[in-house]
Amino acid sequence: MSMDDDLARIYDAILRLKMLRRTGWLKRGVVDAESVAAHSYAVALLSMILADTRGLDVEEAVRMALIHDLPEAFIGDLTPSEKEKIKNLREREMEAIMEIAKILPSRASEKLIEAWRRYSEGSSEVARLVRDVDKLEMGLQALDYIKSGYLGAWEIYESALKEIRDPELRELLRRLGRA
Repeated sequence: MSMDDDLARIYDAILRLKMLRRTGWLKRGVVDAESVAAHSYAVALLSMILADTRGLDVEEAVRMALIHDLPEAFIGDLTPSEKEKIKNLREREMEAIMEIAKILPSRASEKLIEAWRRYSEGSSEVARLVRDVDKLEMGLQALDYIKSGYLGAWEIYESALKEIRDPELRELLRRLGRA
């Protein structure tokens, strides 16, 4: 296969993420819910800023943030309750990562797989930051939807507050929720 074909296959996954609306928002009545790609972009920017501020590896943070929801291009955007029902979710996510990785040149493939493993396991300080930023962004988006009148987003805001482990980020979200 040519690089053109490989790039087209990768872009197909990217397109799916651009079109895939976040299920949690749709279930709470948000008419024009953000896409998974929009969420990942926001997580990447916030991760870049926070990693830089904390003296962490910015490239690794951005890489993890950009790929953290990549498996959703193949398995969909699942709510937490839907995820609980899937026994082999972690294996399915890894299969999705491997599907993309096998298209990439070996160095890029290795970086993708290792970044995904660290992120999914939360096995580094950068991975733990990005995991918390994922929840922070969800909470910030909830606040924006609440301001637009989607009061069902309070549930997601509260969930984000509970799931963020970093005390500084949790307090930031709490303060913004009071504003």
